[in-house]
Amino acid sequence: MLAQLLASKPKSKLINLLLAHPERSFSPTELRVSTGISAPFLKKTLKELFRMEFITSIEKKKHRYFQVNKHFSLYPELLNMLRKNRSIPQDQLARAALKVGECRLIVFTGIFAGRPRIETDILFVGRISARKLEQFLQLAEKFAEQEISYSVFTGPEYEYRLSMNDRFIKNILENNPAVILDKTKTRTPLRLR
Repeated sequence: MLAQLLASKPKSKLINLLLAHPERSFSPTELRVSTGISAPFLKKTLKELFRMEFITSIEKKKHRYFQVNKHFSLYPELLNMLRKNRSIPQDQLARAALKVGECRLIVFTGIFAGRPRIETDILFVGRISARKLEQFLQLAEKFAEQEISYSVFTGPEYEYRLSMNDRFIKNILENNPAVILDKTKTRTPLRLR
């Protein structure tokens, strides 16, 4: 099965990207752009990986998103192989999110973390540039293949909501978000893991 998973360089690139970011879910568009794999080959490979149970999928508004299955039998072995690999694939969307302003916290949730029922897909805490945010949202919606929802809070507003045990914030933090940046000083559930 391992030989089948690593049968070609494009398939290996895809598998490495999924393994490098296990908390993230990716649309076919994001996978195609991030790996450089052609659309027909990607579609065929995703079907094969889904049949092997290497990936799971979720759906929102008729769009599918794929995420590595952490319960896959060879997951630990493949993860060890990835750690030995010197070139770990970058998460392009996460890298772009870091450029929107002076953030203290950035988390991907909702469709970007395999949780389509969460109210927001991205949470920003800090000072955000409106122009850079708009550029980022264009990329995020291209990768998501649909409109996304996002939330922006100032540091004090976030701290207040956290101290009040706000349901919205609590729901985001307790549902395994993909943490892109965490410079908060409080002991949030992110720090307790």
